[in-house]
Amino acid sequence: MRRDIIKLPEKGTHKGQLFEQWAGEFRQTHADHAAYIALHLSGALDACRRKLDTLMRHHRAHVAAGRDGQRHRRAIERLQNTMTGAAVSYETSFHAH
Repeated sequence: MRRDIIKLPEKGTHKGQLFEQWAGEFRQTHADHAAYIALHLSGALDACRRKLDTLMRHHRAHVAAGRDGQRHRRAIERLQNTMTGAAVSYETSFHAH
């Protein structure tokens, strides 16, 4: 089987800069995409989304009320970094395009 080699644009050129930007975005969103597919195919995305929304509302309410805000901000950040948070983030950005 013959494989065609994809030639990368030269570094420093406009095409090279565009390629680097695209590659960086791909690496950043690849984990979100994989998380979305895994949760969607397992049928767990809706239940996970509801749980994530409930927890986010809880922590945001505490931040807005000024009660131990730093702790709740860290909890929100941890929730956003979970597989569910990544999948919901991916789904939101996908629908925005």
